[in-house]
Amino acid sequence: MRKTIKARVMFIAAVIFAGTMFLSTAKADALQNCSDVTLPVSIIAGGPKIYSLYGKLCHPGEGPSATVQVLVHGYTYDHRYWALPGFGDDYDYVKVANEAGFTTFAIDRLGSAGGSSRPPSALMTLQAGAVTLHDVVSAARDGGLPGGPYENVITVGHSAGTAIAWIEASLFQDVDGIIATGFGHPFGAVQGLVLNTLPAFLDSRLRPLVGLDLGYLTTTPGSREGLFYRVATSDPAVIAYDEATKGLGTSGEFLTLSTAELGTLAITAPVLFVMGQYDQIFCFGENLGGFVNCASDETLYASERIYFPLVTDFEAYVHEGAGHNINLHDGATNWFDRAADWASARFSD
Repeated sequence: MRKTIKARVMFIAAVIFAGTMFLSTAKADALQNCSDVTLPVSIIAGGPKIYSLYGKLCHPGEGPSATVQVLVHGYTYDHRYWALPGFGDDYDYVKVANEAGFTTFAIDRLGSAGGSSRPPSALMTLQAGAVTLHDVVSAARDGGLPGGPYENVITVGHSAGTAIAWIEASLFQDVDGIIATGFGHPFGAVQGLVLNTLPAFLDSRLRPLVGLDLGYLTTTPGSREGLFYRVATSDPAVIAYDEATKGLGTSGEFLTLSTAELGTLAITAPVLFVMGQYDQIFCFGENLGGFVNCASDETLYASERIYFPLVTDFEAYVHEGAGHNINLHDGATNWFDRAADWASARFSD
């Protein structure tokens, strides 16, 4: 009798658990609808679109929104920076943006180790990346991006991706907002990147992607922890995953990084400027090597506001405790929420 009762209790518990899992999965599916998208793009303004750009397009559960956020990763990363696979929701910017009602398009920049074309490295400057991003923005506006045409386009960049977003906005004046992360004025302490960069063909995993093109670069083994993280506020498993899946950059991008800084002088769109408190490339203080004051929202605003003279809507936010890779540190959802609030206040459907 006791065994029968126990068995029934276990069966009921299993049914309840299964139902809970089903509802949780259904809820998650209702909040996101993602697909793989490839767009034809160019690296010369007005030139032939002979290259393919891959991106992960995700809509809120109710369908495409009027506003799309184009997510642009940094040097040696790809679209996974915006939704780190295998780690739940802790490092998922895309999920937070979708739940806030925004469609997102997380791209693999040309020349990355992701699903996009890899032109000769010498051609892949930041300016070329800006032309490519302009093609993406244009596709979003004219219906070339599924779910569109989109009424508003926000570019969301990290590091070199931010530099490209700045150049694109200054050249083409075609975006409605910019969320800029991980890049500041002046360019910052580049010695760490220079000393920890090597040709990607020396890496056995990346060699098949680049052949013998010496201008394709990656980071030296084990260097990402020191370059991109504050260890005290990072998960070792995330750093290990990052190291194991590191991607590509190009010498052309690297050598044109400083050209992005003057581009901000012509930007007119609203800007949310975000930095990790302990970004070792751009922040000073705490023995860091940059020049930007990342101690607080107020000091960051004071450091950067002057470089955006035509922007009337400028806000600054410091992700406390984070290093350069703000998406991949503890508490990343705090800044995800801040970005969602900023965007919702300006571009809610």
